[in-house]
Amino acid sequence: MTTEENEFENPELTKQEQLARERVGDEKVDERLEQLANLSIEDTMAMKEKADAVMAQIANCKTLNNESAEMQSIVQQYLMYSNFALSKLQGKAVVIDHDRFLKMADSIKNDSDQKAAFEQFGEGTAAHFSAAMAYYAEANLK
Repeated sequence: MTTEENEFENPELTKQEQLARERVGDEKVDERLEQLANLSIEDTMAMKEKADAVMAQIANCKTLNNESAEMQSIVQQYLMYSNFALSKLQGKAVVIDHDRFLKMADSIKNDSDQKAAFEQFGEGTAAHFSAAMAYYAEANLK
């Protein structure tokens, strides 16, 4: 590896890529990396901006009741961001349905890497947000 290549290497991204390859296989990861590479800088920045905004709200949601309008609004924004990001990555309109949203909620609660991303905001955040997602799916996506 040249010095220039090493300058841009991110050990955390390398770890995440390896975990993804173990979970879903090389073909799926290569496909996602190609999709990311094909995004414009504007699309990439828009995805990051939206992700940061949603995660900032999630960071403060642990004290909210799962069924409250405020919590359900945060979940809805997370769903809208997820639809947006997947649509950009796949180059076509993507709408996450009831079953897929429940699978996402389960992954947040049970997948160690997904859970860690939410637990950075405090212990129990992953389970709390996952439960709010499940409530939203049952109330709005059936």
